Amino acid sequence: MSTLISTARQQGGFLFLLLASLLAIAFAVGISVGVGDLPIPLSSVWTIIFNRLGWTALEINGIHDAVIWDYRLSRALVAAFCGAGLALCGAILQSLLRNPLAEPYVLGISAGASTGAVAVVILGIGAGALSLSFGAFLGAFAAFFS
Repeated sequence: MSTLISTARQQGGFLFLLLASLLAIAFAVGISVGVGDLPIPLSSVWTIIFNRLGWTALEINGIHDAVIWDYRLSRALVAAFCGAGLALCGAILQSLLRNPLAEPYVLGISAGASTGAVAVVILGIGAGALSLSFGAFLGAFAAFFS
């Protein structure tokens, strides 16, 4: 019975941390969307986002709406997802190697990716950015497993 209670407490703590992290990310994205040449208050940012999602129908400023929805929100979301992806990759790398100091620069993965990208450029393989990314991936993969 005590292990069941202990497991429930651990899961509750995990759920609390997960919820707190998601709220912190949402707050950071909201703040970053509001900062710029045209400062927009956080309350207006959330009002505009909720209106566009169809959750509310409040009166909003058309210029603020266009700036947030057309320019700033997409960039802020891409930055948040890229950061989350890099954090996940770092955690996976550290747990896979069982080394809390493991990182791509120390292991030579970044140098392998650079070598692969340069090889694509020098050899003239492929037709553009996709082949460059694929060459960098192959270089990083080769460096990791060699």
